[in-house]
Amino acid sequence: MKLLAIFIASCLYLKAEGMEKTLDEIMMDASNDSMGFDLIMSGSAENDNPTVRVEHDILMSLDEFTEREKARMEEEKMGRRKKRKATRPQQRRWPNKIVPFEVAPNTFSTRERGQIDLAIAEWNRETCIVFRPRRGEAAAVRFQNGQGCSSFVGRIGNLQPISLARGCRIQRIVVHEMGHAIGFNHEQSRADRDGFVRIRNENIPSPLLFNFQKLPTNQVTNFGVAYDYRSVMHYGARDFSTNGQITVQTIDQNFQNIIGRAPMLSFRDIKLANAMYNCNENCPAQSCPGEGFVGKDCSCKCPTNNPNNPVQNCTGTAVVTTTAGSVSTIRTTTPREGACEDMNRFCEFWAGQGYCTRSRYMTMYCKASCNLCNADKRCEDMGQACNILQRRGFCEVAFARSYMENNCGATCQFCRAGEILGAEESQDQPENKASGLGSYTLLFVTSAAFVSCML
Repeated sequence: MKLLAIFIASCLYLKAEGMEKTLDEIMMDASNDSMGFDLIMSGSAENDNPTVRVEHDILMSLDEFTEREKARMEEEKMGRRKKRKATRPQQRRWPNKIVPFEVAPNTFSTRERGQIDLAIAEWNRETCIVFRPRRGEAAAVRFQNGQGCSSFVGRIGNLQPISLARGCRIQRIVVHEMGHAIGFNHEQSRADRDGFVRIRNENIPSPLLFNFQKLPTNQVTNFGVAYDYRSVMHYGARDFSTNGQITVQTIDQNFQNIIGRAPMLSFRDIKLANAMYNCNENCPAQSCPGEGFVGKDCSCKCPTNNPNNPVQNCTGTAVVTTTAGSVSTIRTTTPREGACEDMNRFCEFWAGQGYCTRSRYMTMYCKASCNLCNADKRCEDMGQACNILQRRGFCEVAFARSYMENNCGATCQFCRAGEILGAEESQDQPENKASGLGSYTLLFVTSAAFVSCML
């Protein structure tokens, strides 16, 4: 009995620690594919139009990615950037505000299915969008197992996955992926983000910098909703870090430990979804105080200071949520100078499967298991899809130059494969040495019994 009590107490402790983790940290820990940080998703590389994954969990076709990058570069040249977040094209909206869904059979436990149901209820309660069981529609979402957590942005016209690997099957992650499915992008990719966060490029490996691009304005819009540190679509402070240091620094320091930790939809997430799907179209015109908006029940909705209950009917003076309120202390591990450690609990297993020589992820996040702690930086490809991208002309086009230099140097003949980079070239592309696990060490489960208690 004493042993059982210790086991239960340990499980509760680990789950509490999991609640402290940011969305991106949960996605990192849930990754079950060492190729998960490659631009081209595993299993799609041989397709004519393979699937791309960016920013941990956003899926799109390579053609769509190409058009997005072209539009982004053209706008940067012309200096036309506006405040955007939600996907703009009307054809990516779900008609009649209905999102049909199905759940893959024999995939989720009773508890996991309960978390999906809670996420569905949250969207249905707070917006006029209705997630309901599929009734033969061609276009629908499917909750299923997959390579980490991922979703397409908006409706793509056929049965599209919301992939939930073990570790992703908790309510706030499911809410996040469903947000992508209705048309939300990540908050930190907004065009106006520089007024709210600073991207610390020096703490991001150069091959992964493409995950921090701002979105082109011809593809997204914000419906006038302000930037939201509390958004369930916002990632945390150490997104894509390999040295445990901050990669997303908030301009308002009160929010540094707030970003990425949303327990549910924020007030502004709800406001944006209601505007995006015109939830008040049948309501009489009226003006709401402050940030208030007209909800689907035609009453004015105002923010609260409670992140677990972010919306209330407006009465008198609306509550303003422009400050962080109380900031909880977040336990982190301070990186140790010169340390070289694995940053994913699957590193040793993947190394044993031979991925150290095939996966870009391994060279950055599994240095200890791959014996790369003191490795010289060489000219080599960092991804599995370089030949595909070369055939598409990515080596020559301006919009892809930075990505190809950092990820496909050998294939594009930007350097000579296998040679150690010279001092000058190394300064241009500095090696990001692992210097500790940072906040990723909060939950590395080494016992199968403890893994099972998390599922």
